Amino acid sequence: MSRPGRAPGGRPGGAAARRLSGDRGAASVELAVAFPVVLLLVLTLIQAALWFYARSIALGAAQEGAREGRVQPASTARAQAAAEGFLDQTARDLLTRRDVTVSGSPTSIAVTVTGTSLSLVPGLSGWSVTQTAVGPVERPTP
Repeated sequence: MSRPGRAPGGRPGGAAARRLSGDRGAASVELAVAFPVVLLLVLTLIQAALWFYARSIALGAAQEGAREGRVQPASTARAQAAAEGFLDQTARDLLTRRDVTVSGSPTSIAVTVTGTSLSLVPGLSGWSVTQTAVGPVERPTP
């Protein structure tokens, strides 16, 4: 003899069985929806970290160029070479399409480094980077 609400064989019958069978695979569907969102968030965070690091490298190169260019006798060519040398040693693939621009006056020298940060997604360009350092030209005082 079976109890009401139970099918023969000990399984729940009726509405309870239909309710439990509707939840099958819900965790898989939730994971399939959530995983791309989490992956996109992680890739965006890593891309932002690469951009901040590329900015740091570009600022270091601009500061190195300004430091070298402002020493007597002041030279924009020496500033350009110092900034490009710094980038060659430290930036390698991190900062692509880089350009060093140096401008000078009798009282100051400015070095601007521009480029594009490394991209994690092949075929997409990285984020733009521009950093400038300005320093006064050293003058000997009697």
